[in-house]
Amino acid sequence: MALAAVAAITVGTVVLLTGEPDTYAHLRQSVSQQIPGALGFELEPPPQDARPQLTPAEVRTRFPAEGGEVQVAFASVRDTLKDRSIGPAWILFARGVCLRNSKGELVSDARGNDPNNLECSDATIWILAVDPASAEPLVALTGYDESGTWTAEVG
Repeated sequence: MALAAVAAITVGTVVLLTGEPDTYAHLRQSVSQQIPGALGFELEPPPQDARPQLTPAEVRTRFPAEGGEVQVAFASVRDTLKDRSIGPAWILFARGVCLRNSKGELVSDARGNDPNNLECSDATIWILAVDPASAEPLVALTGYDESGTWTAEVG
């Protein structure tokens, strides 16, 4: 009985000290993790006291990805080459989204001789970090994971 009382007091104290409970703890990035194919970008846990104002559903609705399922994590993005952190943010990940970003791709099909079947691949990961209060985009990246198994380490 005394042990249960001590445990309850401890949990109550932790909740009071950290503020409101973390509704999205299951979506919080748990470890630092490289984003495959993103050249120097990695995910890192957000500050412990950071709490998003927008829900994951609100963010998904504002930034739909045609052609792929969107996964969401609450994290910060670290640019290891510039040694700076971006976030905390809702991070959206989608595979199978067509990204036309090679030089000339936007006009090449109009020239007539280029192939118009530029394929999309599930190996390409579209990544968007958005402000958790305003949904303003903070950074957009692409990653590449040929195995198709990479996901954010959340929870």
